[in-house]
Amino acid sequence: MARTQCPFAAEINHRLAERILDEAGAGAKEFGYKQETAGELTAWAGPDAVRLSRWVCAVAGRFTESLTGAPLREAFDRSRQREGERAQEGDGGVAVGVTRSWASLYRAGDRHEAHFHPNTALSAVYYLAAPGLCEIDLLDPRPAVDYYDPGITLAGESHRVRLSCPPGELIVFPGWLKHAVPEFQDADPRISIAWNLNYTHG
Repeated sequence: MARTQCPFAAEINHRLAERILDEAGAGAKEFGYKQETAGELTAWAGPDAVRLSRWVCAVAGRFTESLTGAPLREAFDRSRQREGERAQEGDGGVAVGVTRSWASLYRAGDRHEAHFHPNTALSAVYYLAAPGLCEIDLLDPRPAVDYYDPGITLAGESHRVRLSCPPGELIVFPGWLKHAVPEFQDADPRISIAWNLNYTHG
């Protein structure tokens, strides 16, 4: 996973948080465990949301390149070849693009059980506003890892890892990785933005 601070958070966070709170009051979806904005975030939240989304895509692209050890175009071609397809000349470049984005609002008592984002190459979460640190649990993808404790564990072995992130921080991880938000306990809302990201080419 990748974890980084947004270099222009101080410029956009307050304006974007106000815009999202206005939208949440007008027509957000109520799930009983959190509130979520409807519609594509970049379509209604203005230039700050567009700027943030572009930065998120750039970070996610660099993250993929660091994991694969190759530029996106080359990594994409390698993957295509593993699937038995041939790389086609003139296909154009490969980039990370947004499939869907939305904002989530958590208030006292809210939480989000373990879930993943289907049909998504990468998931990204940006912490926009909160009275303190924002917690997220990343669950070990090995299904049987918590069934037996041999007494000696390997370095870093655990069923879940809890991250505490300040506003202005972005995390990026594979879309298949299950994650959860533990119960939030504060009177002031916590606002995060999430993106489903995929590779685009052409």
